[in-house]
Amino acid sequence: MRVGSWTLWWLVLFGLWNLLQGAWEAMEIAAGAGAAALGATFAEVARRQGLLAFAPQVRWLRRTPRVLWRVPYEFGIVTRALVLDLLRVRRVRSEWAATRLPGGRPAPVAAGNRAVLLAAENMAPNTMAVQSEDRAEALKHDLVPGRGTAALPS
Repeated sequence: MRVGSWTLWWLVLFGLWNLLQGAWEAMEIAAGAGAAALGATFAEVARRQGLLAFAPQVRWLRRTPRVLWRVPYEFGIVTRALVLDLLRVRRVRSEWAATRLPGGRPAPVAAGNRAVLLAAENMAPNTMAVQSEDRAEALKHDLVPGRGTAALPS
């Protein structure tokens, strides 16, 4: 196990623990240190088995900030659809679609691109996407069709 990698994982996980739980009591800090150590160990074991190998291309990462403005926009779309459905004005019919995921070589680059794409697609509230077992396709669900993030084509 590489000590530097494990330490970096521990620092990130411990920092996230403290950021999310917000209390600076001795018991909470000790619990965070233990949970971070366990998480860092699992992450390092996964890395050594090749399960964490991903390196997205910069052009894929540049697309993600524009998804952030879509969160409040799509929240409005989903809220409007819910209100119209509750008032029985208009019934919303969600839609499922299968779409191809980007490939590429080497494998860590392709895995990184898919991870960025799926994370961006799942950030906004109207759309959910999951990768298929063969990793070549994604199953995408739009609550209000045609108003999703469009990171993945329908």
